[in-house]
Amino acid sequence: MPLVKALIGYAGQNIVRFHMPGHKGFNIFPRDFLDNLIALDITEIPGMDNLYLPCGVIAQAQMLAAKAFGADHTFFLVNGSTAGVLAMIMATCRPGDKLIIPRNSHRSVWSAIIIADVNPVYIQPRYDKENCLVTQISAQDVERALDENPDAVGVMVVHPTYYGLCSHLEKIEKIVHERGKLLLVDEAHGAHFIFHSDLPPSAGELGADMWVQSAHKTLPALTQAAYLHVKGDRVDLRRVAQIIAMLQTSSPSYLIMASLDWARFFMESEGKPLIERLIHEVRAVKSWLQNHTGFLIIDDYEKGEEIAALDPTRLVLDVREFGITGYQAERILREAGIQIEMSDMYRVVLICSVADDKRAFDILIKALNNLAKRLPDCKVGKKTSYDNMSISREIPRQMLSPREAFYSIIERVPLEKSIGRICAGIIGSYPPGIPYFCPGELIDKDGVEELLYIQRCGGVLFGVEKEGLIPVVNTKA
Repeated sequence: MPLVKALIGYAGQNIVRFHMPGHKGFNIFPRDFLDNLIALDITEIPGMDNLYLPCGVIAQAQMLAAKAFGADHTFFLVNGSTAGVLAMIMATCRPGDKLIIPRNSHRSVWSAIIIADVNPVYIQPRYDKENCLVTQISAQDVERALDENPDAVGVMVVHPTYYGLCSHLEKIEKIVHERGKLLLVDEAHGAHFIFHSDLPPSAGELGADMWVQSAHKTLPALTQAAYLHVKGDRVDLRRVAQIIAMLQTSSPSYLIMASLDWARFFMESEGKPLIERLIHEVRAVKSWLQNHTGFLIIDDYEKGEEIAALDPTRLVLDVREFGITGYQAERILREAGIQIEMSDMYRVVLICSVADDKRAFDILIKALNNLAKRLPDCKVGKKTSYDNMSISREIPRQMLSPREAFYSIIERVPLEKSIGRICAGIIGSYPPGIPYFCPGELIDKDGVEELLYIQRCGGVLFGVEKEGLIPVVNTKA
């Protein structure tokens, strides 16, 4: 039982979890829930309703969630925000339609585009060259894209990003709706926003037509638990329900659905004071880091006009001052009993939630202090720069539609030998799960070199097989 043993082994190490799911492995659920997990794992028996034709307890739970999150209707998702992103696009777009999307969207967006045969119109997010960070799309770029593509169905926005960066969604909403278009929002990392006024406004508060949230990322819910919200009359609810039933399992987990019901209830009942405590603890860590170590935090970066706010519960540390990569910092922290959510070439990202207590943050400060002391001879004050990074500054040339490329005759070639070929898969680094090359795009030298460099430095690539092969279009077939 390798998986069972690995899970039990991890749980027994008492590692401090600054990663999803938001319950952090603590007994934050009701005792009746925890003591009866196996007994509660049931199916659609009388009295337990049906997720895809709800008229009883599931319908009631979804209505309560809609009220809490400011929606007109909420759908429970048991296949994560990925299912919600697919449902938003497939329910609002027909084959051949255009949809405006940011280039830093999650890979699930391209899955939906392939399945629904949608033509993507890309908006390039702004790029913070000083800190080598893709930030957000601007309202001006959205307006330009709509002016150039008046036949687009709508606009997809990522709000917030994995790094907690929020867009000027209120400005984007005005531009989109003035043109009679739909506003779809991937708010996977912002399920907690609605529960405290000191957090950035939620997409629902800012006028989104549809928005998806991963409850399991920042709320006390089980992995795969997510909400899909609909507001207003621009979206056909029956169509959405039909699509969701197509995408999700026909045997939805009642444990996951129950955790969605619990997470909403818990946050409505106790969320506000717990978020206040969380914001206080995160601020204390940031203040300590700024005063006692060489760490930079994302709050120290100069913000571009495209950034409306930062999520104050997200902790993003820049380790370049120490002359190491984020991948190295993640390994060092794991050795010290801290498991973070993700790392990139320059930073580590920690997901903090209402389940984190003062003890967890005290242990984190101690581990970060030890990390700083462990690297006394590193180039503190001499920020490491990786000048060859190029992705997200220039969108690869589109040679075929994503669907045409995906369903073409495919061959597999080594990544390093794929330059000049047409990509037939979704290739990138994970996390955060943002594609570098998408189906139908011409693979260029700079992009390949960056992916290989990330891999050499300890990053993990997706869409690349164990042998280092990737799918490309066989143009000679």
